[in-house]
Amino acid sequence: SGRPARRRRPRRCPAWYPATGNRRQATDCKRVTKPVNKRRNPRLEILHDDDSFCAVSKPAGYSTVSERWDHDRICLIDLLWSNWKQTDSAAPRPHVVHRLDKETSGVILFARNAVAQSKLRNQFMEREVKKSYGALVKDLPDPPRGTSIFQVAENPARPGSMRFQSNGKECITEYQVMEAYRDHCWVEARPKTGRTHQVRMAMAKLGTPCICDPLYGDGQPLFLSSFKRGYRKGRDAEERPLLGRLGLHALSITVRHPVTDDPMTISSSPPKDLAAALRQLRRWSRA
Repeated sequence: SGRPARRRRPRRCPAWYPATGNRRQATDCKRVTKPVNKRRNPRLEILHDDDSFCAVSKPAGYSTVSERWDHDRICLIDLLWSNWKQTDSAAPRPHVVHRLDKETSGVILFARNAVAQSKLRNQFMEREVKKSYGALVKDLPDPPRGTSIFQVAENPARPGSMRFQSNGKECITEYQVMEAYRDHCWVEARPKTGRTHQVRMAMAKLGTPCICDPLYGDGQPLFLSSFKRGYRKGRDAEERPLLGRLGLHALSITVRHPVTDDPMTISSSPPKDLAAALRQLRRWSRA
């Protein structure tokens, strides 16, 4: 066209470009990937630890072992192993004794060797282990104390879940209301059998599903506005849930030591999120 070529100005580099020579010159800049904020792993609360086994207070949101659909996601056994290797670089990988659901918090055991694992597992298989769970549920079970007995089987329509089935495996759960509120209650559940999701299904069978249970309840979080009368939300502020995960916590477990054979009970207090929800219910939702 006869026009002189327009001279382009050198492109300014964003602040996150590395400085090599003159940072303002695009030709001297090398693009790098933005740093990703990785989830900070929680600090594990060790409830008991000796040469045979270890008891941990499991945080909610972590699978006991690697998930089938996401092998790269860190799990509880990885966290514990990392903890052991801080003091002993040659520490063997923890041996799984039993499991808790991903969104359940509370007491869980890991063995330090195969012998201890076998002895502890046998106690579970023989139903010698005493377990206690705390469940924050909707409404009030009727009666407030009793034994829930039903049969379950795997749900082929929803892998990873169970369903009620008359010719399935028997589930026996003793329960007792510990605190009652207007529309919720805090229940102690003591499973006598060890089926998958047993406590959750027992609560659902009673018509009082666990808070925020996506499989056997409505999956809805617990909000302060749902039970505090006269609740006022801050201007332009979105209300955050008091409890946004399954309202289930493994309170205690009683086993015989794999070496000494002495009975021992290991307990875990509810974590901050569950404890805060219970405090607000006691304050604003007394029955």
